[in-house]
Amino acid sequence: MQNIPPQVQAMLGQLEGYQQQLQLVIQQKQKVQLELTEAKKALEEIEKVEEGTVIYKTVGTLIVKTDKAKALEELKEKVETLEVRLNALERQEKKLNEKLKELTQKIQTALRPTAG
Repeated sequence: MQNIPPQVQAMLGQLEGYQQQLQLVIQQKQKVQLELTEAKKALEEIEKVEEGTVIYKTVGTLIVKTDKAKALEELKEKVETLEVRLNALERQEKKLNEKLKELTQKIQTALRPTAG
């Protein structure tokens, strides 16, 4: 087995770092997608509720009473925030995938035997 040149070893280390970052981004993205789905479902349900109906929400370990307008406003804000976060994570994921592809190609090129 031939020795791997130091510059290729460095690139492999960088590649591993990118892969770890990508995994974290994917996990965060899945979490945000789940939260977004839940928030949208809650929003749909609250929109169906008649005005004046008692609505409760959780705040930490407490359950507190709120009104429909306030609940709608808070949920719409939450959905908007989650969508922005999701878009940012998707952009980050795309950039990391591009870096991984580029670095993989560099490593493959560096490891190809040169004709001599």
